[in-house]
Amino acid sequence: MSKEETNHAIEPSRIAVQPETIVTSEQTIVTDLTRKCLFAAGIIAILLGIIAFAFPKQALASMSALFALFSLFIAIIDLMLVTKSQTLKGAFLMSALLATTMSLIFLFRQDVTSQFIGLIFGFWILLNATAILAQMRSPELLAGWQRLVGLVLGLTSLAMGLYLSLVPDIAANTMSLVVGSFADLLGIYFILIALFSRKN
Repeated sequence: MSKEETNHAIEPSRIAVQPETIVTSEQTIVTDLTRKCLFAAGIIAILLGIIAFAFPKQALASMSALFALFSLFIAIIDLMLVTKSQTLKGAFLMSALLATTMSLIFLFRQDVTSQFIGLIFGFWILLNATAILAQMRSPELLAGWQRLVGLVLGLTSLAMGLYLSLVPDIAANTMSLVVGSFADLLGIYFILIALFSRKN
C-alpha cells in the first residue's frame, strides 16, 4: 500500500474519534433527580428568607436547626453532582464538606451560634458564596446569561458574608434582613440551575 493510501486509511479513524471527545466534554451532569432536588432546595431557601423577614428579631436564633437541615440537604445535592461532574468535582466535594460542617455547628453548638450569631451566619454565607463562584468558573452547570447571573449572585452574596463577618454589633433586624436576602438569592441560584442547566 502506498503512503497516500495509508494516509487516507488513517484519516477516517481520526475523524471518528473527535465526536466522542465533544460528547464527553458536553455531558449532562444534572440528572432529573438532582434537578428536582435543586428546585426543592431553591423553594426551601426562598421560604427561609421570607421567614427571616417576617420574624426578624427571633428568626435567626430559633431557625438554626432549620438552616442546619437545609445545609445537609445542600451537601447531599453536592455529592450527587460530584459523581457526574468532570471539571468541578473538587468544588462540589469541598462545598459538601463545608455545608456539613456548618450544619453540625448549627445543630450541636447552639451556644456558639447564639453568642456569635452574626459571625456564624457570615461564615455560612461566605462558604455558599464561594461555592457559587467556584461552580461558575466552568460551563458545566450554566452558560451564557445564566452564568452571568450566577456570577452576580455569587459576588453579591460574598459582599453580604463579608459584611456580617467583619462588621461588629450589627442590629438584629439588619442581620435578619441580610440573611433573609441571601437565602432568597441562594434559592434563585438553585432554581436557575434546575431550570437552565444542560438537559439530555
